[in-house]
Amino acid sequence: MQKKTPNIGQVISLALLSLPYLLYISFLIRSGKQPVDYGTFMDIGQHMLDGVDIYEANSYYPMPFVFVFAFFSWLPRWLSITLWFLWPVVAALAISGWSPYTLLFAPLFGHFVGAQSSVFGMLGLWGYRRNRQMDSAAGGVWLALTLIKPQLGLVPLVWAGIQWGKSLWETRRIPRQLWAFLAAMGVFYLPGFALVPDWPTKWLSVPRPLFQRALSGMLPRSLYLLMTPQTALYWVLLIVLALGLLYLLWRLNDRRLPFDQAVLWSFIASPLYHDYDLVQVIALLDTPRLRKAAALLSIPGWLVILTAYNNDARWIVFTLIAPGLLYMFLWRDRHALPSEAEARAAI
Repeated sequence: MQKKTPNIGQVISLALLSLPYLLYISFLIRSGKQPVDYGTFMDIGQHMLDGVDIYEANSYYPMPFVFVFAFFSWLPRWLSITLWFLWPVVAALAISGWSPYTLLFAPLFGHFVGAQSSVFGMLGLWGYRRNRQMDSAAGGVWLALTLIKPQLGLVPLVWAGIQWGKSLWETRRIPRQLWAFLAAMGVFYLPGFALVPDWPTKWLSVPRPLFQRALSGMLPRSLYLLMTPQTALYWVLLIVLALGLLYLLWRLNDRRLPFDQAVLWSFIASPLYHDYDLVQVIALLDTPRLRKAAALLSIPGWLVILTAYNNDARWIVFTLIAPGLLYMFLWRDRHALPSEAEARAAI
């Protein structure tokens, strides 16, 4: 986590901006109400505790997450709600150096009120980004953490795989980071087989359908306005446009692709990201300027949350965040000093 002593202004800002978050938790506990997805997660966890079928309707999560759901389902309701809703916000603040701007990032609030589950992807990306050296076992463990929610770890895993391949070619030995990654994946994923030996088959048999609200990438969301994802043309155009953007970034960066830009590209091109998954980009916002920019880019998102929460079409404004941040990262990386560019380990 970023180590920084907050000043008095920062403390006051954090206290004031935290009030809506704390009041919402108090409301849930006192009223007995809960967001639909939180109820779904707790039902999945209770099914595991009761020994009944886990993978039924709306159960789109691999076994590591089922264990998490089971733990929170086992807790007293007031404690489960408090921890489930609050710890992603605390984690986001901690990795951002306790910046008040983090609380103004609309996807974080959307993640919070929707009781969502992208926190492992955010923390895993933050940890891997800081420990990408081939001899860093910690980097392998953090990378494995992103894959507890698999779609949030795909691009970091591909990026890491290329680095592992380069290292293996040059040194003729398997990198320590790769060994740690495999060990961590075993710890996270193997216990599930003892409980449900065929859980991957059951999990993959109920894929989450693509629908308007669930597309926060600019490319898949824009194509959705023109045609249905059930057509082959949709996927052909999406792949062509995504690869075209990737090639453009590679050329603009002098035939290299910085890690941060690769991650932001995925938030533009992938059909697998929801608006609340954008909390993962908090792990990339390592300067006050970037955190302020992210907050400003999410202002339209705040307007939707406050005035049109149930209008799925309006959530298209969240697709503006990743392209805006990508532009800033592209400008920064193209104007970085040679030492800074080298430190950002690009492919």
